[in-house]
Amino acid sequence: MPFLTHYLGQPLIAKAQSVQQNVLLKPIDATLGVAGLPQSATGQTTLYTGQNAPKFLGRHQSGFANGSLRSLIDHYGLFRRALLQGKTATLANAYSPEYFYAIAQRKRRYSVCTLLNLLAQLPFRMQYEYDQEKALYWNITGEAPPQIKEARNPISPQLAGQRLAALSAEYGVTLFESYLTDYAGHAQDKASAVKYLQRIDSFLQSTIHHLPPHVTLLVTSDHGNVENLSTKHHTLNPVPLLAVGIHAHDFAPVINLTGITPKILALL
Repeated sequence: MPFLTHYLGQPLIAKAQSVQQNVLLKPIDATLGVAGLPQSATGQTTLYTGQNAPKFLGRHQSGFANGSLRSLIDHYGLFRRALLQGKTATLANAYSPEYFYAIAQRKRRYSVCTLLNLLAQLPFRMQYEYDQEKALYWNITGEAPPQIKEARNPISPQLAGQRLAALSAEYGVTLFESYLTDYAGHAQDKASAVKYLQRIDSFLQSTIHHLPPHVTLLVTSDHGNVENLSTKHHTLNPVPLLAVGIHAHDFAPVINLTGITPKILALL
């Protein structure tokens, strides 16, 4: 990740920390005091609610949010609470009709991020908004796998970063979610891991370069895995919290995934 290495003055390795003007990098805990490997459903629920979801369930849960986790998202979800404060929120990810059709046919289940938006009764961004430069696909560039027939008009990571930065100027909270590193980690694929990390690096370089002066960018993860390709599973490692912008140093007290949503809401 050449840009972030230069920007932070150090590589993104274990225990890396940086405090600069309007920049903060620190490791934060993703295990949340519950035995076992951190998982997506509970990790994402914790990130987007500020509630310790693994402690609430008594375990880490993979995949998708069940009824109990859905209640946490409904009551404490970042989007819903931002709206209650009179602020605005949006999900920058683009969705397809096929996704919602698969949900209706019970061939897929809602992700935590999707539920966050759904339960706040906010609209989802579709293909036409992607074409209008108002959305991004989860893999940043919009490249479609062979089984997807819809036209996506792939874009560069640099253009994607510029697009996200522009969207962030319009809302109190703008969320973009990508799973690129998760796929590479589970596949234990070094070539894909390098490719995707470089894509994210270019994406973040452009996002930071075009970031509006009143916006703070946060980058983090629900769990580790791509940093250790000797296993296809998640890890117990801390995850990075990178904050860039005028409120970057306000996130210095955050020590684990529970601290992010409450701090965002306080700053709003």
